[in-house]
Amino acid sequence: MALAPLSPDTRTILLLCGQLVPRRPGIRPLTQAEYHDLERLLEARRIAPGRLVEGGPAALSHAGLDGALSVDRLTALLARGQDLDRALEGWSQAGIWVLGEGDPGYPHRLRQRITTARAPLIFGAGPRENLDSGGVCIVGSRDSPAPALQFARTLGKRCGQEGLTVISSDMRGVDREAISAALEGGGRVICVLSDSLEKTVAAPRYRDALATGRFTLVTPFSPDTRFTVATAMRANRYRYALSDAAVIVETRRKGGIWSGADENRKEGWVPAFVRTGDAMPPGNMALLHLGLLPITQADIEGPRKIGDFLFARALGTAPPKVAQTEEPADLYAHFLAGLQTLAADRPRGEAEIMEYFVIERSQARAWLQRAIAEGKVSRSGRPARYSAVP
Repeated sequence: MALAPLSPDTRTILLLCGQLVPRRPGIRPLTQAEYHDLERLLEARRIAPGRLVEGGPAALSHAGLDGALSVDRLTALLARGQDLDRALEGWSQAGIWVLGEGDPGYPHRLRQRITTARAPLIFGAGPRENLDSGGVCIVGSRDSPAPALQFARTLGKRCGQEGLTVISSDMRGVDREAISAALEGGGRVICVLSDSLEKTVAAPRYRDALATGRFTLVTPFSPDTRFTVATAMRANRYRYALSDAAVIVETRRKGGIWSGADENRKEGWVPAFVRTGDAMPPGNMALLHLGLLPITQADIEGPRKIGDFLFARALGTAPPKVAQTEEPADLYAHFLAGLQTLAADRPRGEAEIMEYFVIERSQARAWLQRAIAEGKVSRSGRPARYSAVP
């Protein structure tokens, strides 16, 4: 498949920021932050990025760019034309495309929702037009238990059957279960990668879906990028930003799933739900207390269409506030179960309990007082320390 001709601006951004092979000693591509600094300087001088290639070092100095970034460094990066041509040929043979943020096909949702943290380039395979179709972001921990995996499969399949695009990653566990179920249900998928696009596009498990146009791979990283915790954390925001709503199936109190859900909550990109029920971990309960909407296995198995349920709930119901004196029984039960884990090695203080469950002091005290009265928690020492009674 031939790669569409690049605009002069996108080609220049690739020269400046691309991780091209071979890696030239002493030539360090611009970071995302460095490129955005350069972009702002160019905009102030009304210079399009594509014009940087034309004039050479003298033009760069004349434009006043030597005060922001080394002219020698920019010149060396812009001289990598042959390396870029070889990379483009390899990407084309693999069916990989590239879009610059100034290109017409660059997703409007990313432009609108991710500003200073947005990558100037995205790479992908499969239909690019799917990127602005919206959908449901479904994410969860890699080592999720069986109830979470069943929830992901049910939700993914129903989205696929009802024409809702599923947006997730290729990580094992919840994400891959949701993607596979959506494809089995005849639906479309956008898979946002945090590691090698080159390897994933060649994986047999997605070959048929790519061939039929139901599967789009996309990443803000160079196609040969290897997985790191940092890339996984950065990729999370793209899954939320491309969607209409998000469902967090399973999360710990730290890590990529938690940070992605918390960033979306703070930025307000899309309404977000968190799975609740008997097997709800403390991380899910903490997200409930931060204002995410609850969603249960019964909700996604009910007769109502998933899209109608999600959007009606998000638009018609304010996030549930945590009452100070009365709590749903399931949340209180999970508090007791979580405290059993937290205080397994030693009694814990009030501040530790608040931090662990992400709850206010008044809520922690209300639950602890109730548990003490019921004989399920013991209190000792000054300042007070709490232990779950076996």
